[in-house]
Amino acid sequence: MVKNIIFDFGAVLIPIDESLTWESFEEAGALKELKDQSDTFQKFEKGEISKTQFLKNIQPYFFRKIFPADLAKAWNAMLKPLPEERVNFLKRLKKEYRIFLLSNTNELHIQHIKDTAGPFLHKQFIRQFEKIYYSHEVGMRKPDKEIFEMVLQENDLKPEETFYIDDGKKHTKTAKAMG
Repeated sequence: MVKNIIFDFGAVLIPIDESLTWESFEEAGALKELKDQSDTFQKFEKGEISKTQFLKNIQPYFFRKIFPADLAKAWNAMLKPLPEERVNFLKRLKKEYRIFLLSNTNELHIQHIKDTAGPFLHKQFIRQFEKIYYSHEVGMRKPDKEIFEMVLQENDLKPEETFYIDDGKKHTKTAKAMG
């Protein structure tokens, strides 16, 4: 019997379109090599580098100087507004289940979501979760098994009583392997 639900954030609770970020980067003069910088993106999502360092690290992959605020805007282009109906859905679920949020994300995205949702909707959203795990705050990313183990252990969750929802196949594969 399911007693707990762990949600991913992007593309599950908040609509995203990663192509919009890449289009914004291209419009700003990105070089093809930017797409090869997955190590920088992952370090940012693990909180190993600050937003300032992240923006500084990707700047050389543009053929012209781009202001950090413009780079951040392009980086956040993928994020669509937080739908109020998702918050209402979570409110209903919270009555029957323990719910958690586990997301590979970064401080620029979270700040943008807070700013676009506004203080009331954002607060309503985060209040629905018993605990929120952002990769950049805990220093781990999905699909690594350790981040799932941490969520289970910290909250005394049994895998067989926990349902995990994510749009990433490799993330659900790890969760499934853990039961």
